Amino acid sequence: MKPQTQSCEALLESARLTVGLDEARILHRDALKRCPACHGRVTIQGVYSGQVSVNLSHRRIHDGCPLIPRHYKGVPSQHPQALK
Repeated sequence: MKPQTQSCEALLESARLTVGLDEARILHRDALKRCPACHGRVTIQGVYSGQVSVNLSHRRIHDGCPLIPRHYKGVPSQHPQALK
């Protein structure tokens, strides 16, 4: 099953929790966040004028994450700099 792109994993008090991107952006702004698919470090980016639109952005692109369709090579793999 492909992970949803509308969530990420945030490190909160030494535990990883899956949170929605809006929640991560508003409530957990300073928390370390990782991709639910490849565990690479991510940031939450978006457009905030008019209708708010947020998305997950990998800090370093790699070709093994199905959530990066533009770069994905078809074989899922953990990010080379995966967060534990």
